Amino acid sequence: MRYLKQILQHTEQVLIREVADNIYEICRQYGNDIFLIADENTAKLLNKNILNKVSHLIIPATPVIPARDYDGSQCHATWMTPNRLNRAASLQAVNLVRNKAKDSDLMVAFGSGTVNDICKYASYLEGKDYISFPTAASMNGYSSANASILVDGYKKSFGAHLPKAIYIDTDIIANAPLRLTLSGFADFICRSTVQADWLLSHLLLGTEYNELPFKLVRNLEEILLREHLALAKKDKRVVLLLMEALLISGLGMVMSKGSYSASQGEHMIAHAIEMVTQDYSSSLHGEKIAVTTITMANLQEEILSIRNPITKPITLDVKHITQCFGNTEFIKILKQKQMMQQKIQEIICKEWSNISSLIKQNLLSAKHLQKVFEDLSIPYLPEHLNWNKEQYCKVVNLTFATRDRFTFLDLAGCIEKS
Repeated sequence: MRYLKQILQHTEQVLIREVADNIYEICRQYGNDIFLIADENTAKLLNKNILNKVSHLIIPATPVIPARDYDGSQCHATWMTPNRLNRAASLQAVNLVRNKAKDSDLMVAFGSGTVNDICKYASYLEGKDYISFPTAASMNGYSSANASILVDGYKKSFGAHLPKAIYIDTDIIANAPLRLTLSGFADFICRSTVQADWLLSHLLLGTEYNELPFKLVRNLEEILLREHLALAKKDKRVVLLLMEALLISGLGMVMSKGSYSASQGEHMIAHAIEMVTQDYSSSLHGEKIAVTTITMANLQEEILSIRNPITKPITLDVKHITQCFGNTEFIKILKQKQMMQQKIQEIICKEWSNISSLIKQNLLSAKHLQKVFEDLSIPYLPEHLNWNKEQYCKVVNLTFATRDRFTFLDLAGCIEKS
């Protein structure tokens, strides 16, 4: 993890082989009254004596079934959980942790995405330090200052804070359920579509853009793409490289002062489909991102292949937005984007050749990404996640209006071939 020490200023990164057995002694370095959060699965990795020494809460765990091979006609394995709110990083869970940890001076997350987000946001609201003990290379949020929380049935991103320290048990990370590791890989490898969207916004609208987060993971990305099959074999070296890439990706969001370097059109689509289906637990976050990344990669390639694009006014009726998402707050975003139309048209007319050339330099082809996902049995089509294809296409066409971030989704609705 050679890059981390260069860029970590507020978080201490430690790599230890037997973290789980020493977690109590580690935590005592940072506080005396310790409150630990785990889920039903990760708690099994802890010695019972540790749980006897600290105040703790064990939350219900979403069952992680093994990934299955499929051939495109056979759906990827999915499941439904009986109580979504209890099994997600919900505001109810955050408030429960806050109440139970009132007398503690240190909060500890021993788990992956859900556990980390609950602990991160609860500790932030309480003004307390927290330590993260990741148990899977499943997402890039361990080292970010944002928390994804379910509020009134909708997942929202909240500002939080970095952990005081991140400790990694290499054996636990390498032996985590394969499906979690592959989910983390998909959440990282969307770098290509993310960078294309962010650069497009910068070139067309002059929004701030920072290439450093992408440069820091370039070598790791090349290795992971070249040796992706080793992930399926739980090769410790490659899984730990993925973990490093995810941690740097999370820190990239800190550098970017937002999620710009890790979340663009592909994440917008995933969040939009969640809003429509109200299903936050039948598949992993990274699996959704894999599907939406392929969608974005194909869309970006199609638009960038147009030599002299002509823009047309966005004629979308606001009724379509409210009917689809049941949310009127997106109407304001739609109207703001309609007002940008003339400026975008002028720049595209003058600069499109240069813009498309610059963006293409950083792209991974949709064909390449799909082949990698196929090799690892990661879902890449809507039907692999049991999403209705017609509904999915409708959501994709309207997603641009769900966030004030400008992406290729915006061009898809207003550009036509010359």
